[in-house]
Amino acid sequence: MEKQLLTVEFRYERKSEDWHFETITIGIYDTIEEAVKEGNKILEHLSYYFKVKPDDKFEVNGLFGNPTTLVTNCLYPTNHIEYFAKITKLKFENLQEVINNIFNLSEKRMD
Repeated sequence: MEKQLLTVEFRYERKSEDWHFETITIGIYDTIEEAVKEGNKILEHLSYYFKVKPDDKFEVNGLFGNPTTLVTNCLYPTNHIEYFAKITKLKFENLQEVINNIFNLSEKRMD
């Protein structure tokens, strides 16, 4: 079973300190379409605080037909605050089936 994880990571500098990272989970969705829809709502919200161009959006069928699953402002002036909005595919599998498959593939290699 696969689901889609929508997160936003913020990277920022504090005075006289290194970069700090903070990642928040927005939600887990059943389909890429749902994740894209909700992700674009998040980008709209981020546009109140950061520069977000109209091209900066999630898409189900982006470049070469693949989904656009990462949107960031790291190419714009950001006052040392960057965000990375990301959709990640989550793959859920049965642990016992994975273990059995690994042993079967390992045994075949030994033949």
